[in-house]
Amino acid sequence: MPLIDGCHDGRRIITDVAVLAVENPTDLSHIVGRALIDTGATSSGIGPSMVAQLGLNSYGKRPLGSATEERMMPYYFFRLGFLTYRSVTGILETHPFPYIVGECEGFGWPMERHFDVILGMDILKQCKLIVDHNRWSIDF
Repeated sequence: MPLIDGCHDGRRIITDVAVLAVENPTDLSHIVGRALIDTGATSSGIGPSMVAQLGLNSYGKRPLGSATEERMMPYYFFRLGFLTYRSVTGILETHPFPYIVGECEGFGWPMERHFDVILGMDILKQCKLIVDHNRWSIDF
């Protein structure tokens, strides 16, 4: 299984991800976005530019709570994957097709942020996440 790793700035962990629609599981066409790795989020989320580029339609609204409030937010189905990761031999490889980590049932948010996707615990519970000084890694 691949290992994804990188450096962080001490405040947040951001990495590139491939975002894919879910209608056709064999379709690996994707959009590259920036993902915030968020262990405080129970589910993953997707920003407005990704929703528009993929032509996603919300299947409904559900309550989403934060530390300060709870709001009704739209939810979407999408898939997430990685294009650059370390192979079992430790070599950093970039692939034309993403390593798909799973289908997400994630929330959407209305305003642009410094990231396009939130990787929440629905995805992170499938891997081993290590944060060590200024480095991080995810091992699937």
